[in-house]
Amino acid sequence: MSKTIFTTSNPLTKKLWEERLFRDVEIESTFMSKFSSEGENSIVQVQTNLTKSQGDQITFGIVPNLVGDGVTSGTILEGNEEGLNSYDYSIVLEQYRHGTRTKGKMDVQRAMFSIPDVSRAKLKIWGAEKIDKLLVNALLASPTKILYRDGVAGVPSGTSSTATAKAALTAANSKLTPNFISAIRTWAQTGGNGQTYRMQPVKMDGQEVYVLLVNPACLYDLRIDSTFQAAMKDAMERGKNNPLFRGAFAIWDNVIIHETERIPLFTDGGGASVTGAFGALMGAQSLVWAWGERPNTVQEQFDYGNETGWAWEMMAKAGKPVFNSNDYGTVAVCLAATNITTI
Repeated sequence: MSKTIFTTSNPLTKKLWEERLFRDVEIESTFMSKFSSEGENSIVQVQTNLTKSQGDQITFGIVPNLVGDGVTSGTILEGNEEGLNSYDYSIVLEQYRHGTRTKGKMDVQRAMFSIPDVSRAKLKIWGAEKIDKLLVNALLASPTKILYRDGVAGVPSGTSSTATAKAALTAANSKLTPNFISAIRTWAQTGGNGQTYRMQPVKMDGQEVYVLLVNPACLYDLRIDSTFQAAMKDAMERGKNNPLFRGAFAIWDNVIIHETERIPLFTDGGGASVTGAFGALMGAQSLVWAWGERPNTVQEQFDYGNETGWAWEMMAKAGKPVFNSNDYGTVAVCLAATNITTI
């Protein structure tokens, strides 16, 4: 049996391109609405070059700050200049799609809701969630440095091994605390005393801040911390109109704290007995996002118009810049957590 096939390029195929779809998806995506821009002063740096031209790879270039002392009076500058270092990071676009489809016109007639409207709305939500999942996965993938507390020294330890960090956790001493937040912020400011890149903060209302992203169970432990609770009684509201702060839980020592359920819990920490989760402290250019084709929906009909399908698609890619085997704008954290999510 042969069938007449309607492709998306067929002029009789009904296409729905809505500019507002892209805007709505960005609003509903936590990362896109709060953390992204095309400039360097953002957690997620966005490139749109391939939306205007052919190609499947985008290269991001980063030039670290100068580190030399310069010269003073009595010393000639000629011959003592400092060369610029530049690094590049490339990502290859991927196509992401999802869809839904009716069985027939009678099913559409029987439904107490509008199947076309709900299908489009749910696909839009799926698209926003997909963007966040891709960015979180990129953020937590293969960290080159992980900070954690093993409960022995009382200060963070560091490793490049996720297994080592998880095994060192203790339920009593490895949870998220104000002191730990201040410690990892200090590490980020210095690049681990020059071991790696100094993490550049992002500017928010004239202040330089970092963003800490954690699992909700880790944030619960901070909520019930007595030091944190006492400090929050007198806390002043800052930056309420800034996208970085909207939806944030709090700000501590110029670190804005956000939570996301996209970060999974593990239960095999500390010798297979401690619940915990990875997270990340993020500065400028922690992540990159490349657009090839912005989100759009396609509607098609099948079986002589009896069945209708709706699809959501985009061409994009998320990435975490790594230069000289070091994560550039982020450092991973490994935390124990009170597992109340399984109650």
